Amino acid sequence: METATFSHNAVIFNINDLVLLMAAGQCLVLAILLVLAKQSASRSNQLLGAFLVVKAIQSLDMLFIWSEHLRSLILQANPDLLFIGTILSLLQGPLLYWYVASVLYRSFRFRWRDLLHLIPAVVVGVVITWNYYWLPETEQIRAMTHLEFMWSSIMTDITTLWHFSVISYGIWALVAISRYRELLKQRYANVEVRKKSWLKGIVIALITIATWRLVVHLLGAGIGSARADMLGIVGNYIEFIFVNVLVFTSIRYVHLFDRVDEPVQEPATARGYKDEQVSRVSRLMREQKPYLQQDITIETLSRKASIPERTLSRILNQHFEKNFFEFVNSYRIEEAKQLLSDPQQSGKTILELMNDAGFTSKSTFNTLFKKHVGQTPSQFRRSQSQ
Repeated sequence: METATFSHNAVIFNINDLVLLMAAGQCLVLAILLVLAKQSASRSNQLLGAFLVVKAIQSLDMLFIWSEHLRSLILQANPDLLFIGTILSLLQGPLLYWYVASVLYRSFRFRWRDLLHLIPAVVVGVVITWNYYWLPETEQIRAMTHLEFMWSSIMTDITTLWHFSVISYGIWALVAISRYRELLKQRYANVEVRKKSWLKGIVIALITIATWRLVVHLLGAGIGSARADMLGIVGNYIEFIFVNVLVFTSIRYVHLFDRVDEPVQEPATARGYKDEQVSRVSRLMREQKPYLQQDITIETLSRKASIPERTLSRILNQHFEKNFFEFVNSYRIEEAKQLLSDPQQSGKTILELMNDAGFTSKSTFNTLFKKHVGQTPSQFRRSQSQ
C-alpha cells in the first residue's frame, strides 16, 4: 500500500489510474504467458507468475483505495474488498527470493521451514482484520471515506514493512547469486561464459524501486503531499515498464541458466580420497593437458581421471586448496607463460595465444595472469624478448 501514490481527489480513471489498471492487467496476462511458456524451468515460471499475480492484486488494491470514486463504489458494494492487496504485498519478498533460488539451484524445493516466510503476511492480515475487517460496516465506511485509516500509524508501519521486506529479500537474493558464482567455480573453468547478469539486474531493479517507494513514503509528510504524490506516480510508471522487461527477459533467458546443486556441508576433517588419486590427477594434468579444452568441466575431468566427481572436488579443495576454476586456470597460466616466451610463437597475437592456452575471456585471462605473474601478458612477453 502506498500512502503517497495518489491524491484522494483524483478523477476516476485519470491517466495515473489507468497506469495502475494497465499494470494489473499486464501482470495477469504476463503471468498466464509464463505458465503457458514451454520451458524446462516450469517451477521458476510458476513462482514468477505468482509474484506477478500478487502485484496485480496489489495494483488493484491501490487503485480502489486512492481513487475517490472507485473507493466510494467499493465501500458501497463491500468494504471488505479493500486491503487484500496490502496483505498479499508481504509475499512479494519471499516470492522474489524463491524465484531466484529456483533459477539458480536444481535441488530447489519447498520445505516446511519455508512457511516461516509467510509470518509477516499472516501478522499483517491479523492486524488489518482486528482494526478494520471486524469493524461494523458503518465504521469501515467511516474509516475509509476520507482515508482516516490510511493515515493511521498502523498502515504507515505496514507500508514501511512491505518495502523493507522487498529490499531485504532482494539483498538476500543478491547474496544467493554471488554464492552461485562461487559454486560455478567448483564445476567450470570458464565462469564468465555462464555468468547471467540479467538475473542480478532484475533483482537490483526491484530493490531500487522498493527503495524509491520507501523513501517517498518516509519523506511524504516532509516534502508535501503534492510532491510525494508525483514521486509515487513516477514509481508506478517505472514499475510498469520494468515488469515488461522482467517477464520477457525471464522467458527468453531463464532456461539457459546452468543450475547447480546446493553444496552439501561436510566435516572439515573428512578426507575421502587416496594419495594415488591425487597423483593420478597431477599426472593427467601434466601429460594430457586437459585444461587446453576450453569447455572443460569437473565432470569431464573426473571421467578422464576415472575418479568420482565428488571425490575429485575434495581433492581439489582439500589437497590443492583450490576450486576447479582456480585449479584449471593455474595450469592455463603456466601454459600461456610458455607460449608467450616461445620465440616460435612470436608471430601470434596475445589473443591467439590466450585461446591456445584454453582461455575464452580476455578479461579473465588478463586478471588471472596479472594475479599469478605480477605482470600483464604484454609486459611479460616484452620482458622475455629482451
